[in-house]
Amino acid sequence: MEGLKPCPCGKTPTKLLISQSETTKYAYIYGNCCTEWIIEFRTKYYKLDSPECMELAIAEWNNAPRFDKIE
Repeated sequence: MEGLKPCPCGKTPTKLLISQSETTKYAYIYGNCCTEWIIEFRTKYYKLDSPECMELAIAEWNNAPRFDKIE
C-alpha cells in the first residue's frame, strides 16, 4: 500500500488494518508495522471491507499528528 506516512514507531506500514469499534459509526485503524498506534475514525457507515472505508482510513492515518519520541 503506497502513500502511507510512517508510524510513530519509525516504520512505514505496508498495510492498514481496520477493526470495528463499539458502534458502526466508528472504527479503529492501525498499521501492520507494530499495531501499537491506533486511531479511531468515522466510517460514514461504509462497510469495513469497502474501498470507501479504506480511503477514509488512509486519509485519517496520514492526517493524524505525529510527535517526536521523547528520550
